[in-house]
Amino acid sequence: MRMQLLLLIGIFCGLSAQSQQKKQAVDSKIERVTVFLQGAQVNRSAKTTIGVGKTELVFGNISPQIDKQSIQVKAEGKITILSVIHQLNFLKEQETREEIKNLDLQKQSLQEKIATEKNQLTVFKQEESLILKNQDIKGIQTTLKSTELKDAADFQRARLTEVYTRLSDIEKDIKKFESETEKINNQLRALNEKKNLSTSELLVTVTAKEATSANFQVSYLVKKASWYPTYDIRVKDISSPINLECKANVSQQSGEDWKDIKLSLSSGNPGEDGTRPTLYPFYLHYISAEAAANISKQRQLSSMYGSNTFFGKVTTPSGEPVPYASVIIKGSKTAATTNNEGFFSLPGTDMASTLVVTSVGYESVEVLGSRGYMSVILPESVKQLQEVVVTGYSTGNSSYDYSYDKSSNYKRKKDESAITTTTSYQPTTTVYDIEEAYTVLNDGKTYTADIASYEMKADYEYYAAPKIAAEAYLTARVTDWQELNLLPGESNLFFEGTFLGKSLLDVVNAGDTLNLSLGKDKAVVVKRTLLKEYSQKKFLGSNRTDSRQYEITVRNNKSQPIQITIEDQFPISTTKEIEVDDKVAKDARVDENTQKITWLLTVETKKEEKRVMGYSVKYPKDKRVAVE
Repeated sequence: MRMQLLLLIGIFCGLSAQSQQKKQAVDSKIERVTVFLQGAQVNRSAKTTIGVGKTELVFGNISPQIDKQSIQVKAEGKITILSVIHQLNFLKEQETREEIKNLDLQKQSLQEKIATEKNQLTVFKQEESLILKNQDIKGIQTTLKSTELKDAADFQRARLTEVYTRLSDIEKDIKKFESETEKINNQLRALNEKKNLSTSELLVTVTAKEATSANFQVSYLVKKASWYPTYDIRVKDISSPINLECKANVSQQSGEDWKDIKLSLSSGNPGEDGTRPTLYPFYLHYISAEAAANISKQRQLSSMYGSNTFFGKVTTPSGEPVPYASVIIKGSKTAATTNNEGFFSLPGTDMASTLVVTSVGYESVEVLGSRGYMSVILPESVKQLQEVVVTGYSTGNSSYDYSYDKSSNYKRKKDESAITTTTSYQPTTTVYDIEEAYTVLNDGKTYTADIASYEMKADYEYYAAPKIAAEAYLTARVTDWQELNLLPGESNLFFEGTFLGKSLLDVVNAGDTLNLSLGKDKAVVVKRTLLKEYSQKKFLGSNRTDSRQYEITVRNNKSQPIQITIEDQFPISTTKEIEVDDKVAKDARVDENTQKITWLLTVETKKEEKRVMGYSVKYPKDKRVAVE
């Protein structure tokens, strides 16, 4: 009986031990990261041996910025996953970054130097005190001879001079070391306060009927990671194609270092709401006359600019419009460019957004968005071209391989010294896979990678509105650009080997043709001159007639012929008492609605073209009318 009882107890203990859950730490490694415009997906792998029964596997050193809903754990082996739990671990801090370690070592070295110098300072001050105490060199019992007195004075003077010089040098060194230590302390404070030092863990409970090994694949989304594109646009001359270099700027503070991983960049954003809109029933009801007037006004504005839309004009301090200026909602990818007359419009869901306005040759301006018409003034830039430092561009003997894509308007350019990337197009996103192993540390710094380079055929055309500004603006028109799947972003402009400044690659509002503004070209001279012999004033009865005639001259000082669009305008009468007659604009196209005059000219090298436009305005002589 006793033997049977012991046997039952043994069996029960064995079953209890078998069913007891064990805890086991698992080392995992980040293999691949896909960075989105906001956020990133991290893929880890791990391999471990699992015993019989239930085991709680602890995957440590996971980012604290994890999105819990995105966690996925897959296992290969004879096991069953029972649960996955995420928790923060405040006891185990993130691994100290190499930068902090180096700063700590520098700080320790400086502190040792300061201690050494302070010891030296103490020694020399004691010697100074000793010399000063022995200034009374007249002996108590004896009288010193003059030669002895002179020797003593010379010794004291020389030694005190040496001591004071050394004291001054030591104090300077201490101040220098203390200043360097304070700088390191400030940097350490900035680095440490930027991050939450806690890590997080994944607790994965599994069960196995027999001891086995298993491979795990863990993936999750993290916050505080992003990338954005920038571009270098290089134009050798107006007879050469455009070189477009695409760069990715990656940064992260997710709480974990991405070292030697496979990096992919996606144009997607998992944080965006992908739900399609729903159209609800539209009910009619009575409204007041005042409300009806407001609705009519809003509809008029919406028909021109759309609801919740920023619109306005960008001008210089003198009131001249700034064409092709970039207007972007700060912190977003929503952007637009001004038209030939400086006007812009772009959608904005938050009317309290900040707009960033930039243009080549002007200072950048930030303005607070508001409803209604906005007037933005851009001051001209005083920065000289020689003050601009261009980095990251090699002019060495790089070997380029040009291979045409399906479109004949562009071809992909491969630099043998650049990072190799593979571009794949998915239904709603574009993904760039960087083939070499890449490292992005958890430091918030921006890491730049070249992801693509293209040579694009372009039609170069100049534009001028000499009534507004006697300047010729160079634009490049690129068709079939959609196949490149570009994203909006800031671009650096280089023309004929000169850095022109920054602009915006506006692919959102591009349409079928991508227009790139390359700024003003001083080699194309445009003038609009009043021809006084054809401009006069006449009085006939109760009316007055003012005539105006202008000569527009375009001179091409470049070494290639140019195409240029010249625009001017006839005035438009707003009352029957004012009549516009005698319109002259030979070889021009005139828009009947806007009375805009357009010439399309080809100007040969070192030549000039002239065009004449004119009109007369008749109005009551007792009235005043601005006729120009």
